[in-house]
Amino acid sequence: MPATRFICPDKQTIAISNCLAPQGCRMNERCATVPYLRHIAKQRPFVKVTPSAAGNGARYIYLKAIHEYAIDPYAMTWAVLGTAAHELLSNREIVDNVFEEMPLSHDAMEGIPDVLERDEFNAGSYILTDYKTFGSYKVAKCLGIEKIQQALRDSDGRVVTFKSGKNKGNPKMISVFTHTGTRDIKNEMLQLNCYRIMYEAAGFPVSRMNLQVIVRDGATYIAKSRGIKENMYLIDIPRMKDGEVLGYYKALQSAVSDALITGWAPKCSAEESWDGRRCKGYCDVAKQCAEMPEFEEVRDGQCVASH
Repeated sequence: MPATRFICPDKQTIAISNCLAPQGCRMNERCATVPYLRHIAKQRPFVKVTPSAAGNGARYIYLKAIHEYAIDPYAMTWAVLGTAAHELLSNREIVDNVFEEMPLSHDAMEGIPDVLERDEFNAGSYILTDYKTFGSYKVAKCLGIEKIQQALRDSDGRVVTFKSGKNKGNPKMISVFTHTGTRDIKNEMLQLNCYRIMYEAAGFPVSRMNLQVIVRDGATYIAKSRGIKENMYLIDIPRMKDGEVLGYYKALQSAVSDALITGWAPKCSAEESWDGRRCKGYCDVAKQCAEMPEFEEVRDGQCVASH
């Protein structure tokens, strides 16, 4: 179910309806404007797994679907920025062979892709693009950029070494950015390919898929330190086998559906929990997750949760 409470700056909570009421703030002054608070309070209730669910575990989806939870207005700023970017770039109309935010469905899946454009260089085909607003760390991962250490060399290509001190004779090392060829885009690949399958089922062959990414911290020192020099990137997304994509979403939907019946879902994987970082500060239902039994048992033919 959608969030029902806000987390105030003093870490106490208040019902969203009470907060948004005139003079409803429980503190001396509001932490944000009422329009901002009203905007972040608008959240879609869970109906079924959608393409954008890629990367989320069944337990996370299930718990957010059935439990009330609280959201921190300060933690929603990047989500608001992303929503604003989508709204500015999408007019939800078909103009000059560009389809924007057109609801689609296929094989019990539903979704709203961002934009489909006619491929100007490939007659009869289309380019599918999804808008994203990512921090520079995520952008670097998507591009496969990593910082590595390598020996400093002079103009003649010779390794420069320390001339004195405890490191005498050892090479001087410098940090350089390199494209490793390993890109962290699994979730984006699943999402875009799911949209592609929907469009192609509707008669629109897709020749290419892209992410158009706005770098939230572009042009800052930290972004440049990660090898991110531009404020926006167009990142190509590889084509996946249809069966692999649909199989992933079918399995995820099945796990969530089972949880809605049994009241139990397996813990998120290391990948889904960001190696545990999500659990420690980025999960709205971490408390409910911690209270869920570790294992599920079968008794008399029925699945029941067990500690």
